[in-house]
Amino acid sequence: MVKDQQGLLVTGTAESAAALDRAVADYYAWKGDPVGILQAAAEADPGFMLAHAATASLFLLSGFKGDNPMVVSALSAAEAASQGATPREKRHLEAARAWADGAIIRATDVWEEILRDDPTDALALRFAHDTYFYLGHSVSIRDSIARVMPAWEPGRPLYGYVLGQYAFGLEESGELRRAEEAGRRAIEIDPEDGWAVHAVAHVLETESRQKEGIEFLKRSQPKWSKAQFLSVHNGWHLALYLIEEGNFAEVLADYDKHVAPKLKLDGLLDLVDAAALLWRLELAGADVGDRWKPVAEQWLTHVDEHVLVFNDLHIALAVSRSGDHAAVERLRASMDKYVASGSGDNREITRDVGRTLIDGVLAFAAGDYRRATNLILPVRYKIVRIGGSHAQRDLLTQTLIVAAERAGDWNLARALLAERLAVRPTERTRLAYTRAHDRAAAH
Repeated sequence: MVKDQQGLLVTGTAESAAALDRAVADYYAWKGDPVGILQAAAEADPGFMLAHAATASLFLLSGFKGDNPMVVSALSAAEAASQGATPREKRHLEAARAWADGAIIRATDVWEEILRDDPTDALALRFAHDTYFYLGHSVSIRDSIARVMPAWEPGRPLYGYVLGQYAFGLEESGELRRAEEAGRRAIEIDPEDGWAVHAVAHVLETESRQKEGIEFLKRSQPKWSKAQFLSVHNGWHLALYLIEEGNFAEVLADYDKHVAPKLKLDGLLDLVDAAALLWRLELAGADVGDRWKPVAEQWLTHVDEHVLVFNDLHIALAVSRSGDHAAVERLRASMDKYVASGSGDNREITRDVGRTLIDGVLAFAAGDYRRATNLILPVRYKIVRIGGSHAQRDLLTQTLIVAAERAGDWNLARALLAERLAVRPTERTRLAYTRAHDRAAAH
């Protein structure tokens, strides 16, 4: 039996352990082809059980349904090779099976069990991190890393990436000074660490440091763009600053250059960013032209999957603005069926809050702004349940504010903008608050 670069036992050949190290490094760096590396290693070494289990988890975290043939095949191969596996490796299979069955929270529990025994298990650490992000479990994003950080001493392979993950957890938990410090330290270790760049970008956006954020991301773009699976998302963060500054033309030019060409590649994070970016532009008053149609067409290939309600929400954004009324009705019917007969953690979240938010954005897109406010306002403090980051979920807060304005509910708009101005004191927010205050006073 051999060991990986963290010193953990791996059932397989020395070549398999080396392949695992390469795949994990790619995964942390948002580069390369971790799934391809693991699949090739497992083909050469059928007893390499962890490769099969990790491949299943990577597929699931990429948005595949639990009954997808590729997931089923990976799980079956892992089961077949499990007899000689270590307890740690068998737990990885248990976590992947839980996720595939819709027990997403149970999967994080299993990965945390692994980390209690082996705090340098890089796969368990990153799988848990990504899943907490999907669930909106902000404090767990932070604390999962904090619990193992003493074992990740500087100089250990992947240390900088783990530090970058911790930075993001600190930001999502509101510890902005520590988050920025940790993120910038991680970038010093590796300027191409796209997730650490992403953590610092979150801090700058949260603190309304738009001009600084624009300079930071533009200056570092040649480095973070090498993390190809995260490059659109970091570009999305740049767009948030530019939208707040009113520079719509640059955002649209970047969209056409960097986002639109990747839609057909079907990366779900890229599709999320495309829909969210176009929606935010329109909320701010920009004309996005005919850019909605290809986004909606690609999203519709996932309309019946219902892996994460966060994704379903972005399907709703796209189809509702594409002008395809049949697609909107198709989404409604699919959501109805899922809520009525689905199962698992995501179905419960969808039933509790997700479907209401989706109906809210559909009402907004249809011009029924009163209905949009009536749907979104009562659940606004439960929005965290749909997952994603604070910055991503802010789209719904912005939608609620614009819906109140367009519904002529200036008292509500004034109250929401006063709240926003207290935490995001940008010039655009000040102007919006003044307008709402004057309109409310006039009525």
